[in-house]
Amino acid sequence: MTQRDANYYDLVGRALGGMTYQSFVDSFNEIYNVPQTEGFVWDDEIQMDFTYHQLEAELGIYTMASYVDLDSDAPLRAIQGAEIATGKIPRMKHGFVLNEKIIREQMIFASKGAFDAAGESALMKLLFNSTDKLIGGNYNRLSMQRHQAVSTGKLTVNSTNNAGGLTSLVLDFSIPSGNITTKATTARWWTDAAYATQGATSDPLADMVDLVEAAEDGHSPSGHLEMSKALWRRLKGHTVFLTSMGYVYNPEAATDAIALTYGKRLTNDELLTLLERKLGYPVVIVDHKGVVEVFNKTTKVIDFNQIDSFDADSVVYVPDGEIGTIKSVQPIVIPDPAARVAMFDEGRTTLTQTFDAKKKIQYIESELTALCVPNKRSYMFYLKIK
Repeated sequence: MTQRDANYYDLVGRALGGMTYQSFVDSFNEIYNVPQTEGFVWDDEIQMDFTYHQLEAELGIYTMASYVDLDSDAPLRAIQGAEIATGKIPRMKHGFVLNEKIIREQMIFASKGAFDAAGESALMKLLFNSTDKLIGGNYNRLSMQRHQAVSTGKLTVNSTNNAGGLTSLVLDFSIPSGNITTKATTARWWTDAAYATQGATSDPLADMVDLVEAAEDGHSPSGHLEMSKALWRRLKGHTVFLTSMGYVYNPEAATDAIALTYGKRLTNDELLTLLERKLGYPVVIVDHKGVVEVFNKTTKVIDFNQIDSFDADSVVYVPDGEIGTIKSVQPIVIPDPAARVAMFDEGRTTLTQTFDAKKKIQYIESELTALCVPNKRSYMFYLKIK
């Protein structure tokens, strides 16, 4: 007679095959070394509370010693930047369900003596894919945080990018107003929502030259420009920009029409290289999309909506190197003999596996409380194109 105790229905336990859940999760360190949050690294401190403090980082500049009277005390220097803003670090969660249908299928195999190495392999694949998607989803969210913070100076959480969760959260990272240039009226690169009508007085290349000059005048350290792939794609069709780049390619072009012809003939790589040469700075094209699950009430199915993480109407001068940290909160794990708990991201993320005997469901869930917080916001300069 088959003994149908808790272990009999424990699909995760069967998949692990004697391995601890923590050892299994540790194997993902080879896949997810660090989040893709260029310029933002994990803050060494894992906080106990949810409040973050945004500090303006000092640039390692050697300020000159002060001339003083013979008996005067030494003027004290600041050891950290000023506090700019404070707020609450948001928590992110998601999970997967191994429901009764999946459990019943595996139990049928087991009852017939067919639950062999192939069955265990299938369960291990199911466990691996679920865990992979949870950790990958966390990192995808962190990447979107990074790109939102850099391209807008804010973290905005709404029904479009966070269906099923919070829908009205805005964290402002206090970019100085003097660092932001917004094009208006006919100087906008495009004047309509469809990006079909160019502004009559728009001049994208001149605007980007002004942007890097503003960064230099603001004593920003060495850096680069960033824009979204969507904006770059549209910019390659902007006739004023192509005409300008035609003149960069051949300053001897006799007319705008001839320069435009040169500009249109340039390949993507040639155009980008010429732009970098003209500006004197690298230009990074950001190609990252977040994916959000949304229940479609009409079709009654789950839609996977892709959202550009980097604002498509912004060009940003970004200092090289570290521009912020990822602040996190220490998760609290309550001992539960019926649960498996593993830690990831050096103790910042929890992965929990539980079993609901009444509903005949096993859950695998992750929890991470983290936020990309800029610390060089005074050295970031923004061009809003419309």
